[in-house]
Amino acid sequence: MSTIGVHPELEVKNFGPIWRANIKLRPLSVFIGPSNTGKSYLAILIYALHRYFGNYVPGFLSAAHDSIPQDTLRELRKLRNEMGGIYAFHETDSPKNQDEIILQEPIAAILRTMFLRMSGTRLKDEIARCFGLEVKLLRRRDANDDSHIILRAMPADGGEAHEHHLTLGLNETTFQTVIPDGIELKLQRNFFNAMSRRRWRRLPLPQETGLSEDALEYFRARADVISLLADIAEYLASDIYEPFAQPAYYLPAARTGIMHAHKTAVNAALDNAVMAGIRQVPNAPLLSGIIADFLEKLITVDNPLFRRQNTGQRKDILKICEEIEKDILGGSIRIESSEITNYTQFSYRPSGWPETLPLKNASSMVSELAPVLLYLRYQVNPDDVLIIEEPEAHLHPSMQVQFTRQLAAMVNAGIRIIVTTHSEWVLEELANLVNLSSLPTSDRFKIDGGGVALPADDVGAWLFRRGTLPSGSIVSPIDLDESGLYPTGFDDVATALHNNWARISRQLDN
Repeated sequence: MSTIGVHPELEVKNFGPIWRANIKLRPLSVFIGPSNTGKSYLAILIYALHRYFGNYVPGFLSAAHDSIPQDTLRELRKLRNEMGGIYAFHETDSPKNQDEIILQEPIAAILRTMFLRMSGTRLKDEIARCFGLEVKLLRRRDANDDSHIILRAMPADGGEAHEHHLTLGLNETTFQTVIPDGIELKLQRNFFNAMSRRRWRRLPLPQETGLSEDALEYFRARADVISLLADIAEYLASDIYEPFAQPAYYLPAARTGIMHAHKTAVNAALDNAVMAGIRQVPNAPLLSGIIADFLEKLITVDNPLFRRQNTGQRKDILKICEEIEKDILGGSIRIESSEITNYTQFSYRPSGWPETLPLKNASSMVSELAPVLLYLRYQVNPDDVLIIEEPEAHLHPSMQVQFTRQLAAMVNAGIRIIVTTHSEWVLEELANLVNLSSLPTSDRFKIDGGGVALPADDVGAWLFRRGTLPSGSIVSPIDLDESGLYPTGFDDVATALHNNWARISRQLDN
């Protein structure tokens, strides 16, 4: 399902530098504010959540083995037996004709309990991996309380939301998914189609147990319905964990340095692997998960096993790549592989040049935007999340404006974008794009860059500011003011600079 119309909410307390934040993520979400206020902390947390919910299927089979009431077992046996053990959830004479089956009590109740009991260990490990820190170090140092993280995916129809509660304590991590009673648990036709082709997982029972054949058959039947319950939970998880289960990609700050250094890092890793057992390998500093993932993506970005297929859905994304090369980079990014090592190397060909340059010899602007282009070309699909730290880095203000328009085009192509920034040019151009959306389409093209616009509901700007110590940072939404701009405090800096200029000028005149 498309998630672009769903606004996931993230509530955070006592996490890193952040005292409190309550954010409704939009198709384009902008984190802005002074350094060391938690913008990257929140962005990395969002990435870790997507990694967990998108890549990890919780152990529902083991969870289903917890005590199941007899009435639930009876309902599951009905389900197992009717229509070949596929369809018996619903009080209907012809479930084959149903496109949607609503799970009845007590099956829905036991499923809510299973989700409520899921362990937070693997989520804790994924957060620690992405940050490269133990989770207890992510708890705000001067806080007397644990770190609390709550996720919600607000339905487009305004109904109740699933809630995922994560608590990072000094000694314990807990995780619970709360499914309100008011939310109906449903199975779609594709679940039954999949189940009709699947062999039920039976738990082997030794014959020498001394149990009668009737008893053995009872336990086998129980194992079958437990397996069915686990399959239902796994199927429901894709909806319950949406939209946090969508793939996410993280482009860290200082991309230029990483792009230039990744060949050295890979060569060192290969050298250590070749010499393993021959010489002692010194202890190397561990990379954080976001840097390790970024390096891995660079190495495999063009590998047919890992790249996304160029379906019709990606047509608009590929067009954006062409526009970035033409209007911003003034040339094309190329990928070349060594015939000997199959090692990925990147180069840049300026428009009109017959030969290419190694990326390290191109401008820092090219190196900074090259990974954005590569991710879009080979990895990112509509509904995916692309997180970009400091998109303005190494870009002239005019190019910052151009790239902001391309960010808006990515959103219009269905990609969810999160950026951290310190740039007033990015925020001012975003304000222009939102204001453009209020004009008739015919009038937009009379304005430079008017081919792209964003509705106000698609853009969320969030100001990170330092609270009174020891409170930590507070995150607040920024709305367009009466002048049609996002007030960020940049004007205060400009005013202070102007006042100092005036004082200096007066002193010089004297």
